Amino acid sequence: MTLGDIGSIANLLSAVAVLATLIYLAIQVEQSNRMARSQSRQRMIEQTQQELYQWMANPDLCEAFLSTTTPSGVTQAKMHFFLLSAMRQREWEWFQYKDGVISKEVYIAYHGVIALHLGIPRTRNWWRTVGRMGFNATFVSEVDAFLREQPLTEKYYEDIRCFDAPAPVDETALVAK
Repeated sequence: MTLGDIGSIANLLSAVAVLATLIYLAIQVEQSNRMARSQSRQRMIEQTQQELYQWMANPDLCEAFLSTTTPSGVTQAKMHFFLLSAMRQREWEWFQYKDGVISKEVYIAYHGVIALHLGIPRTRNWWRTVGRMGFNATFVSEVDAFLREQPLTEKYYEDIRCFDAPAPVDETALVAK
């Protein structure tokens, strides 16, 4: 075996080692990407639950969405900060989508909540006047375009209100046979 043969074997082994390293790194990057997507989805779920808990735990906030009368200044402030937090979360989700961290399907599902949060005249007015301040301009444009296609969701809030009413009684079930 000549020195040239030993050099060729060394080059072959070196190429195999480089290939193995690249495969290992590709696997590591894929695992890291899966972890980032998983953490993003977990964050989205936690934020959504927090929004629901805020809504349920705060009768003033519920009333601000359900009432047709103008809420008190304190209630309006609570609604402002709730909406600000909720829309900041939607902006974060938008950034995650734009960066390729979450899929389009996941983004669209969570983005749809905007139609509920900004689905009554009071909240749409909030968005048009003060709500959009401080958000990414492209995000604001996309929300505006989305809202132009969305009907108001007052019916949704009316349906929520009906949970306060007693359930109708099936009188036929009460008749003795």
